[in-house]
Amino acid sequence: MYVRAMSRLALDHKLLRQFLAVADAGSVRGAAAALNVSQPPLTQAIKRLEDDLGLVLFDRLPKGMALTEAGRVLAEEAQDVLARLNRAETRVRRVVEGNPMTRIGFVSAALTGALQRLLRELSGRPTDLSEMTTPEQEAALLEGRIDVGLLHPPIATQDIPFHSLGRDPFVAALPINHPLARSEQISFAQIAAEPFVLFPREQGPSLMGSIERLAFEHGRTLNVVASAPRVHSQLAIVAGGVGIGLVTASTSKTLNFEGVRFVDIMDTRSRLFMELAIAGDEALIAAMRS
Repeated sequence: MYVRAMSRLALDHKLLRQFLAVADAGSVRGAAAALNVSQPPLTQAIKRLEDDLGLVLFDRLPKGMALTEAGRVLAEEAQDVLARLNRAETRVRRVVEGNPMTRIGFVSAALTGALQRLLRELSGRPTDLSEMTTPEQEAALLEGRIDVGLLHPPIATQDIPFHSLGRDPFVAALPINHPLARSEQISFAQIAAEPFVLFPREQGPSLMGSIERLAFEHGRTLNVVASAPRVHSQLAIVAGGVGIGLVTASTSKTLNFEGVRFVDIMDTRSRLFMELAIAGDEALIAAMRS
């Protein structure tokens, strides 16, 4: 509940860091230990923040402190604010230090084309490359640890500019001796009951959900018998006859893997695809648009 008008000076970065420390620790004592400060000044800082905002941010419990609804909202916003401040500080320091290196994060799917194109756009400038998942890139962009990311949308925050680089449909990767391996095209119904070799769920939960729904629509429960985070690992398992894989069409055109044949799935192009986007540096986004 609002007690009085909110002070314009309440939310400085030091108070926000102290507030988040108490929220994370669940007590002033734990937060004081984490921040290496004494408890009384921290207690006073939290009380001053609540007074300035005119809000109760914590419920005081017999053991510890719990965020109120207002406190939960502030904690969410404070994390974004501090991440942006960290990113701004990092960018400014790099300019002052004259560091021309461009730090790039990328998902493995970007290796088949997007990363090479981005490196050509950089025209020989020094680069630092890190393979990272989309959530890792989002955090790194917010914190200023990378300048640009090649990732799979969507991303949770609206504070990072990004541009879609297009969708890449999936094709089936079949063991060379599979009865369907000589087909020019297949339907998903023909493989719905097959054992699959796919990526780990956490690597693409939305995409995994789409594959599961397709199997369900054909009266099957998706049967994933093996998983591997990299395409080469998946294809090695497929070549061993363990199951069927799914890879992007662009990968199938650039990769020849012994013991595996790629076959188009004619009825899933609008539902099974990998979307790639560039995020972060607006100048590089503009260059990749053209």
